[in-house]
Amino acid sequence: MLDEQTLERRSLARNEMLFRQGEKVTAIYFVEAGRLRLERQTFDGRSLVLGTTLSGKFFVEAALFADIFHCDAVATEPSRVCIYPTAAVLNALRADPANAMSFLSLVAHQVIDLRHRLEIMKVRSAKERVMLYLDLNAGPDGRTVDLRSQLQDIASELGLTREVLYRTLASLEQAGAIERAGARILLKRSLGS
Repeated sequence: MLDEQTLERRSLARNEMLFRQGEKVTAIYFVEAGRLRLERQTFDGRSLVLGTTLSGKFFVEAALFADIFHCDAVATEPSRVCIYPTAAVLNALRADPANAMSFLSLVAHQVIDLRHRLEIMKVRSAKERVMLYLDLNAGPDGRTVDLRSQLQDIASELGLTREVLYRTLASLEQAGAIERAGARILLKRSLGS
């Protein structure tokens, strides 16, 4: 596809912006190290977290077909990104059907993830919303969840305050629905059991 050795890289300090909402799109990015959060500023000045991308992942692929970024990207910890110029990526995808199919698969999985997030946001109860989030993010065993984001970012993605998420997790643990060990949560039983 592209010669990785010739691509530009950028290091970001914690809380440093990679790009801002409204800036012209010139590239998409691959997170080589660290973590980046996508957030959008609303008309009333609130910040909505759209998602968090961990190292080893591409992000803002949809920007290949946009003129401007529709959100901010901020490093939540010291991070390094590889910069893929949009024109070069589009040319590489046109030239190689295998790469185009791989990219299409990546985007299809993002659509699935977004549908899960929409499903979660329709749930009114904080307990049920958190349990659905945990269920959808459980590993292959269907019970173990390795949290990929900081709790404050997860709270924002769930439309909850940080305090409500902390209280909800504590309540679920006390009820025996989950067991917590650092960034790992074990689903013990459903809320209705």
